[in-house]
Amino acid sequence: MTPLKLVLAFIRRKPATWSFHGLTLAVAVAATGAVLLVEQAARVQLARDLAGVDLVVGAEGSPLQLVMSTLFQADVPTGNIPLAEADSLAADPLVATAVPLSLGDSFGGARIVGTTRDYAALYGARLDRGRWWSSPLEAVVGAEVARRQGLAVGDAFAGAHGLSPGGYAHEGEPYRVVGVLAPTGAVIDRVILTDVASVWALHDHENAGATDAPHPDEVHGHGGSVAPEADRQVTAVLIRYRSSLGAVVLPPKVARIAGLQAASPPRETQRLNGLLGAGAGALARLGQGLLALAGVGFIVAMSAAILARRRELALLKALGASRARLAVLVSTEGVLLGLAGGIAGVVLARGLSEAVARWGGAPLSLPIAPPSILDLALVGAAGLIGLLASLPAAIIAGRTDPVDVLGEG
Repeated sequence: MTPLKLVLAFIRRKPATWSFHGLTLAVAVAATGAVLLVEQAARVQLARDLAGVDLVVGAEGSPLQLVMSTLFQADVPTGNIPLAEADSLAADPLVATAVPLSLGDSFGGARIVGTTRDYAALYGARLDRGRWWSSPLEAVVGAEVARRQGLAVGDAFAGAHGLSPGGYAHEGEPYRVVGVLAPTGAVIDRVILTDVASVWALHDHENAGATDAPHPDEVHGHGGSVAPEADRQVTAVLIRYRSSLGAVVLPPKVARIAGLQAASPPRETQRLNGLLGAGAGALARLGQGLLALAGVGFIVAMSAAILARRRELALLKALGASRARLAVLVSTEGVLLGLAGGIAGVVLARGLSEAVARWGGAPLSLPIAPPSILDLALVGAAGLIGLLASLPAAIIAGRTDPVDVLGEG
């Protein structure tokens, strides 16, 4: 009988015991692997959503809230700033790109972002179907929004007040879908884009009613009007520097303007990672503790199994099996069980990470990486744990004296 058949025969003798220890190891690998996969996905997603933006300028408040609301679309804005200030920043010679954002409405949980086509350029987004907007209340929807809400070119929908489902809907002035973006994997997949004038037209029409005659400079949209340019506002401006000198000059310049703040996306993302890192670290330590516990369980189980089958091992040794062969036999058993637990753990880890990535809806969607070297490393680590845990049992097996054991009667 080959060593592999012998090992399988040993395992089949007590399948419940070995299944329990294999499951313990699988759970430990799953906990560790899920944390690593989600962390990896979060880093990739954050890098995509930052889109190379160097500075976010918005209303005074929390810098982290400003970055979360404008770049990650995962918080409420800090307020609005005058359009004149945004235009002044855009005209600064140290600014390569200045993209205005107007937030406030949503549809089915997807945020409606009033902006320019430069916003799509930040993410390298392109049209999959249709065209870009050319007049107020025309919209281009992200790939994920189109999939979830079943929107296609030519459809109409009503935006709702607020950035979560359930707000008052602008039923009288619906948006019309004129384009659908191709998937990018970034936050732009989960938003609806329109011209800034759409936001102004929609809300100024509500506020002004139909009692005042329009100003010659007003922009019209579906019977509404936009306030004079001096009164217009945007939520924030996303800025890319023309040179590294911008990082030195622009933030202090913004800080001197009353009511404005400048937030650095890389710095605030680092703060966010620090806030989330403690929880992730605790989960990782839990997984490591489970791995250690699984290793101890393997040692106890293997040692008990060797003591229970001392007569079989002694008989094998009497028939010519060397100490090394017996040690290899026991070690092979530990490695096989470790690999089985590792493979099961990786499958569980991927299931857990996919569930976490999808939990809570679009703002938390994360791109879980396909099987990679990480999966092999986790399976290899489980196999190594099985090997190390089997060493004490292998030593016991190698020292088995057939005369003493078989002579016990």
